[in-house]
Amino acid sequence: MNMRAALTLSGLLALTAVYAQYTWTNLPSAPFNSAKQDGVFFLNKDTGWVVNGSGRIHRTLDGGATWVQQANSPGTYWRAVAFMNEQIGFAGNIGPNYFPGVSDPHPLYRTVDGGNSWVNVTDAITGAIPTGICAIQAVDQEVVYAAGRVGGPAVIIKSGDGGQTWNGLDLSPQCEMILDIHFHSPDTGLVFAGTSTNVAASSARILRTTDGGQTWTVVYTSSRPYELMWKAWFPSPSIGYATIQSYNSGTTQRHIVKTTDGGLTWNELPLVNTGVREFGIGFINDSVGWVGAETTGYETLDGGLTWTAKNIGQYANKFSIVRNPDGSSTAYALGLRLYKMTTQAMLGTSEHAAEDARFVVHPNPAVSGGIIALSLEHTEGRIVSAELIDAAGRSAASLFIGYHAGTHESPFVLRLPSIAPGTYTLRFITSSGRTYGQKLVIEGR
Repeated sequence: MNMRAALTLSGLLALTAVYAQYTWTNLPSAPFNSAKQDGVFFLNKDTGWVVNGSGRIHRTLDGGATWVQQANSPGTYWRAVAFMNEQIGFAGNIGPNYFPGVSDPHPLYRTVDGGNSWVNVTDAITGAIPTGICAIQAVDQEVVYAAGRVGGPAVIIKSGDGGQTWNGLDLSPQCEMILDIHFHSPDTGLVFAGTSTNVAASSARILRTTDGGQTWTVVYTSSRPYELMWKAWFPSPSIGYATIQSYNSGTTQRHIVKTTDGGLTWNELPLVNTGVREFGIGFINDSVGWVGAETTGYETLDGGLTWTAKNIGQYANKFSIVRNPDGSSTAYALGLRLYKMTTQAMLGTSEHAAEDARFVVHPNPAVSGGIIALSLEHTEGRIVSAELIDAAGRSAASLFIGYHAGTHESPFVLRLPSIAPGTYTLRFITSSGRTYGQKLVIEGR
């Protein structure tokens, strides 16, 4: 009996493929202050916060349909926001002497009541104290990082007790301003920075730590002046992207950077050759993502290899993307206005799937770290990525990114990563954005 017959006789169910929908819509009732807004964070598709330079903080509990103002602090320029849970969160202030009209000297605030009240944490910081905050990440329920700022100085602070106490570290001379951060774990993370407070002399730079921020190593520096890193996004543990903001009016080619090894190394990819200034970046998986810019945004369906214009609003500076229990994703992009996009749900298995959508996998259950065989020849389009999605809808592992030779052979053989036992969705994405998935049970060895 050949492998194809074995797959057929295994009785595995086919899955109907669906086209991913990437239509962004403006939320007309969302906060608006006639200028670029900088901070958005959603815990889930319904509950989120927007902060802006007018000193206002707003919360929604219905996915952006309605909003309640929770803070109005003239003289404070809210630049970043993040929450650990529905009650405990943090908001960062850019601080004085950068933007006009900003007088609040306190860089970071904490709430324990869902944003109804905020208390500055300046007195709880030992070591270096940042002038302002541009990025915040709650890694878990205890460890939180915050860093800044644009224009310098470059200081990162860390809390190991849920934000009650903090310790700060000045990262100069390795960098002079910090624009964003990303941590894979409490100990391993990245800082996205500029090498100089003088933009004309600055190059974009990325630093990496594996000891909780005690020491840092340079992993990327651009070769051009007038540049600084801006925002970063990791759709999976291995795959990450970041924007490079260029202030060089003498050149028009703009770039992003990408890593496929969790941030150890980075490669530049061309974005557009228009001289546009880029801002935020967000991805719903390893292949599909967006970059915000001055007048419009840009979309990629192939992991950053090509980009096309996409209306996600002006100056989209920050993305917040959540995975929903049904396998869909809800994304928010904040700039001049707040835009929203929700993908279609991943469909469950069906005995009545069309023949040209047949997708089978064997064995199922499979063994962690073991080999599976797949029949993909009836999927439509060129497959450009594969990943495992856990039961909570999060990307648990990237299997490959970019065209993978043999995906339309029968069978296509693939080795699974060593991963915790559980029920996953094995998801494939084509270059056109079409998504195929199959439930896969993974058992321990």
